[in-house]
Amino acid sequence: MRKTISLSLFICLFLSLGCTREVSQPTGTEDASEQLTTATVTTEATAKEMIICDQKNARIVIVDVANGNNVTWEWKPTASYAMIRSGAQGWFSNLSEAKLVYSGKYILATASGGGVAIINISTKKAIWYDYAGGNTHSAELLPNGNVVTASSTGGYLLIFTVDSYINDESKQGGKVIFEDVHNVVWDNATKLLWAAGKDKIKAFSYNNSCSSPALTLKKTYTMPQGNAHDLFPVYGSTNELWLSNSNHVYRFNVSTGAFTLIKNSAGANIAKVKSISSGPSGYATIIDAANGQGGETWRTDVITDLNGVTVFRNTSYGMYKARWKLINSFSYPAGDSFHECTH
Repeated sequence: MRKTISLSLFICLFLSLGCTREVSQPTGTEDASEQLTTATVTTEATAKEMIICDQKNARIVIVDVANGNNVTWEWKPTASYAMIRSGAQGWFSNLSEAKLVYSGKYILATASGGGVAIINISTKKAIWYDYAGGNTHSAELLPNGNVVTASSTGGYLLIFTVDSYINDESKQGGKVIFEDVHNVVWDNATKLLWAAGKDKIKAFSYNNSCSSPALTLKKTYTMPQGNAHDLFPVYGSTNELWLSNSNHVYRFNVSTGAFTLIKNSAGANIAKVKSISSGPSGYATIIDAANGQGGETWRTDVITDLNGVTVFRNTSYGMYKARWKLINSFSYPAGDSFHECTH
């Protein structure tokens, strides 16, 4: 009996020690598992999206560069969701601009084929579209809901009285001749429309009329060099615009008319920039500089920062412009929502 008790105690002690060892190991494993789970949860970074005109694939895409360059949204003018009639779909060949408008719920888009559209991001429907012609390079919202376009061929700005009930039959007016104009930006603080073409930057006032919209020239500045291309607000600034031409990038001060030449870290000029877009801390200032990739000389397969560091690259794309998906407070009031003066 004494032996049995001793043996039992021995077995119990052995098992107890064994259990201690077994328990201590899984505890460490569980801690590691918990840490791994935590790490897995936190690997998905806050979205950092850019809106891209991918001409090669005839679409606009939104790409999240903070999370594996995932395509989070795609729009094609030929898709049924766009609700663009078949005879008008050709207007949207070579998409040339995609701006975030109306508090981030819509995109204002243009195409070299002459089309202009306001696209509801949620439904992907072009709630309004029309034809501007003349190699349309850009468009802008006006305060009463009308849209002004910039066409480089023929050189003109054209105002549309937006009417979402009839789409491509909206009234056109306020046509202004402006040689080789490539862009338009509304300045909400000064209530002026800025545009650049060839070697000039001009500012226009707008009469805010629905029935007879018109622009009146107020200021003209001569650029240091010509061939203006992109004009877009410097993020967070109340008085500066990014400006690019064939071989340079500038910051243009709308208050003083001063041009500040921007060079890369090596002290060189930055050339062939089709679009430029900046953001808050943590966002690079991105450029779409033509490198001839993507099927045409004016396209690129890479978006870089000002120093040529790659921010996004995809060799199956042929990109023309890229903008950060950020609210533009320079041009639009807070809480702005879709509106039209016709209804």
